[in-house]
Amino acid sequence: MSKKVSYGGILLALNLVLLLLINIVPMNTLFLMSLASLPISIVIMEWGPKMGVAFYIGSTVLSFIIINSKVQFILYTFSFGIYGLLKYVLERYKYIYIEYLLKIVCANFLVMVLYFILNSFVYIPVNLFTIITFQIVFMVYDYMYSRFIYYYNDKLRKILKI
Repeated sequence: MSKKVSYGGILLALNLVLLLLINIVPMNTLFLMSLASLPISIVIMEWGPKMGVAFYIGSTVLSFIIINSKVQFILYTFSFGIYGLLKYVLERYKYIYIEYLLKIVCANFLVMVLYFILNSFVYIPVNLFTIITFQIVFMVYDYMYSRFIYYYNDKLRKILKI
């Protein structure tokens, strides 16, 4: 039990350091948020989705404190932060086409929610180009997220001996 708590604390600290860099490095904000979304997948792989939910809640509460821009906090909370849990739930389907369709539907739903929340704070242009670009970027993000999961299972888990 103490190993679980300490390793989870280290992963949460890594998550928060990546989110703290958003305040320091004004460029590559989305890249840093995508990196900060990876530790939740480790928690889910090691200890299951219930601990993943606890990790997500802890990450969300602490990120509210450390992220200066609340627009970036909302973006992290409703997209990158929760994506590890959504990916876990959606990848349980047998058929890969249904899985990808559900992922795209969920991602578009989350973006619509973010749009309606953030539109009152920030001007967000929406046109066909941004919609198509989002679909492509999301698929690349999902692929890289999956590659990280495979890399963790194949290499990092053996090195860390968890």
